[in-house]
Amino acid sequence: MRNRWIILFFMATCSMQAFASWQRSVTNYPRREYHSGNQNWMASQHKNGWMYFANNKGLLEFDGVEWNTYSIHNAKARAVKTGDDGRIYVGGMEQFGYFTPDRTEGLRYVCLSDSVVKDTDIGVVWNIHVVDNQVYFQADWRLFRLEDGKVEVIRPGNEIKRSAVIHNKFYIATKDGLSMLNGGEFIQLSNTAEIGPHKIVELLPFGKDVLVVTSRDGLFVYDGYSLTPYSSAANSFIHDNLLFCAGIKGDLLVLGSVQDGVLLLDTKTNETEHISTGNGLQNKTVLGISFDRDSNLWLGLDNGIDCVHLEAPLFSLYGDKLVIGSGYASYCYNGSLYLGTNQGLYRTGIPSKMNIPIDMESVPGTEGQVWSLAEYEDKLFCSSDNGVFIIDGKNISHLSGIAGVWRVVQFENHPDKLIAGTYKGLYLLQKVNNKWQVHSRLKDFVHSCKSMCVENSNTLWVANKGKGIYRLVFSDDLERIEKTTNYNSTALSPNNNVGISKIDEDVVVAAQEGVFKYDQIKAEFVRHTSLESLLEGRKAYTYISPGDQGSIWYVTDGVLKVLRYNPVTKSYYKNPNEAYLRGALIENFEDVFVCKANQAIIGTGEGFSILKLDKEMRREPLNLQIRKVYLTGVRDSLIYNRISQGEEELLTIPYRSNSLRIEYGTTNYDKSLSVLYSYRLSGTEEEAWSEYSENNTKEYTDLKEGKYSFSVKLITDKDEEPVVASFFFEVLPPWYRTVWAYLTYTLLAVVCLYCIYVRLEKSRKRLIRQKELELQRQQQTFQQVSDRKDKEIDTLKEEKLQTELHHKSEELARTTLNIVRKNEILQEIKKNAISITYSIKDENLVDVRRKTLRLISQIDTNIEHDDDLQHFQGAFDSVHRDFFRRLDEKFPELSSKDKMLCAYIKMNLMSKEIAPMLNISLRGVEVNRYRLRKKLGLGEKDNLTEFLQRLSK
Repeated sequence: MRNRWIILFFMATCSMQAFASWQRSVTNYPRREYHSGNQNWMASQHKNGWMYFANNKGLLEFDGVEWNTYSIHNAKARAVKTGDDGRIYVGGMEQFGYFTPDRTEGLRYVCLSDSVVKDTDIGVVWNIHVVDNQVYFQADWRLFRLEDGKVEVIRPGNEIKRSAVIHNKFYIATKDGLSMLNGGEFIQLSNTAEIGPHKIVELLPFGKDVLVVTSRDGLFVYDGYSLTPYSSAANSFIHDNLLFCAGIKGDLLVLGSVQDGVLLLDTKTNETEHISTGNGLQNKTVLGISFDRDSNLWLGLDNGIDCVHLEAPLFSLYGDKLVIGSGYASYCYNGSLYLGTNQGLYRTGIPSKMNIPIDMESVPGTEGQVWSLAEYEDKLFCSSDNGVFIIDGKNISHLSGIAGVWRVVQFENHPDKLIAGTYKGLYLLQKVNNKWQVHSRLKDFVHSCKSMCVENSNTLWVANKGKGIYRLVFSDDLERIEKTTNYNSTALSPNNNVGISKIDEDVVVAAQEGVFKYDQIKAEFVRHTSLESLLEGRKAYTYISPGDQGSIWYVTDGVLKVLRYNPVTKSYYKNPNEAYLRGALIENFEDVFVCKANQAIIGTGEGFSILKLDKEMRREPLNLQIRKVYLTGVRDSLIYNRISQGEEELLTIPYRSNSLRIEYGTTNYDKSLSVLYSYRLSGTEEEAWSEYSENNTKEYTDLKEGKYSFSVKLITDKDEEPVVASFFFEVLPPWYRTVWAYLTYTLLAVVCLYCIYVRLEKSRKRLIRQKELELQRQQQTFQQVSDRKDKEIDTLKEEKLQTELHHKSEELARTTLNIVRKNEILQEIKKNAISITYSIKDENLVDVRRKTLRLISQIDTNIEHDDDLQHFQGAFDSVHRDFFRRLDEKFPELSSKDKMLCAYIKMNLMSKEIAPMLNISLRGVEVNRYRLRKKLGLGEKDNLTEFLQRLSK
């Protein structure tokens, strides 16, 4: 029983109605973000796009990235106005003046209230007006006019409740009614006395008239003649809430209250829109209202600052109490909008108006993760972690026997059957007796079916992470899978969540590697280059789906974009301003459903957003500036702080401080618009542009001397051409590399060279004298040595002559001895020959022959006498530098005859001269010459005589 009550209580809780609203895009700036006073009053936009607020602690500045507070002599600020001259005029309690840009301080305050006569009570400055070259500071009882640097005091006579410049006329409201400034005096306007007792909040232009806004008594219009009440749909809001401020732009009137935020009134259609803490604001008390050039509505709150993006086409779904979860699917069915989240399925009305409370009903029994919604056969199928829920009007049924369903699809020729893709394969659903039920599980495929796309009457594409892409061909009755083909490839890897859909009759896959389509002829996926060129090129895509009227929705870099189709030209086109929800989408589970012709429901991590397709966001180009430059080191030093626009002087940096940090930023107040920066430093070495990133600072260390140009550019999701800003600076050289240093170096070098020249000249003269003396001494010494050498030469010549004489004597003696020896031999031969002659007889013929042979042998012995040969070799070596020794070292295999032949050849003797010396014939000499060439290793073309001549060198 207890469990039953718990279940009933849970179901009742889930089916309870909650109130939510589709609210505008609002950016909150709490005090902890801008770090200044809690109260913020007037706001004004500078011509460079920066916003300025009158804050309790002074002037509050916001450049889109960084907040800064500037004190006005410790007074609380209540009014601020930027002028065309670049000044920011401020006023507060007993204080008024203006700020001017300063390169190092950012803003420098110039006090004007000090120039007012001391007896004059300033009071609180509540408003500031700039008219031509005059500036008016409106205080409680006085008006201070600044013209040509002088402050003039104008006294209306009564307390000023409010002031305004409308149609170039200066109006004030007092207890007597409305007055207009004429010269230096105020003239009371007729028929306005009745408005005097009321508490007037604001005077605003209203067509050609003046709109008077009171705190509780409604609106009045003054046409120059009469004052009449203005009845509108805002009357009840004014009656119930105390108004404190108001603003108008075009037909939009904004009323700021103390108790409940702001009311937006369209004066043309009389439609209202209430924005308070329940739908975007962080505080109910609005102290100041201002519009910027992009029609953003800035609200100065009692605690914080809010920016309402009036032109933004996105509206987000938030509830006062109930958070329905992250959005995964949406669908308009049977006059209601169904929203599938991670907490279950919710039902609400189809959006018609924004910022109004709507009922949000939880569909009972569908608690849990919802993945997709689809309508088939006039029924809404909800695929979820708990299976499939079928919604038929107000009736809800649950299919048993199936769980963990990603989505269901239908083939055109099988209206009574559906294919359900689950975590673990496919199921066939069939309608029997007008009731859907699970028919069977298709056993041939067991992989998860996160993404599915029907190709034709019996072909289904399935994709998941890990297994990749499959093409399944079913039987005619869809009860079995006849063919399964996997289409993974190196160009299309399976390890990512791909999105698969059918676009222009092509099966298209969006993947990390780009966009692909199935080629029927090649039977493979090929890169869809034509579609990539229309989208973002070759990059990662996580979602692609066809929209209405031929458009294509896709997601890249976490940003949702749309490619539109023109049916007239039959071509696609892309609006660069259409890029939405960066960082808010659920990656790989993106969902877009076009509920109406002009509205698309988009799932986000915080719920859902409505995109009004017929509303084009108009905005001024973003202003990019080099915001601050610091010299970095032990302590950072601010050297550049830019506020104004225009040409800047070249900033010089000393070499000892050649490390710096550059901060840059842009006036981006729409947080849904992502800003990416790229930078480049041009100087001594040209750098390439860096990769785009969200980082808005860059540091450089140890820069060389020279002139530099630091450039930064940005691209956004909604701007085609990059915005570029540059900052020029010069790093001065160190003192030892300055021009004066080089001039000093040159002068010192010239002095040094002159000194060196003088010393060298003196040294040269001294050396010349020394050389002359040395030359004289050397000449004397040379003469003495020459005389001594001459004597030694004479002695040597005499000794040489004696030696030659001795040598010739020995040679003569030896020759004489040889002649005597030869004569003796010849005498002996003669005797032997005579003896042989006398002894020749027939009987002693043998004896004669023997004696003859002995004689021949004796002759041969004398011819080959070794001593003669040795004497010849010794004499020959002395003349020809050891010829025989060299010959023995290189050719040890040569015989004595060979060596003698070499000697005779070297002496240039002819063969006929050599033959008798070797006791051989002329033919024998030629044969020996031939053999000698072989032993010396000479070729046919080599000259034997030249070879032997070279041998002794």
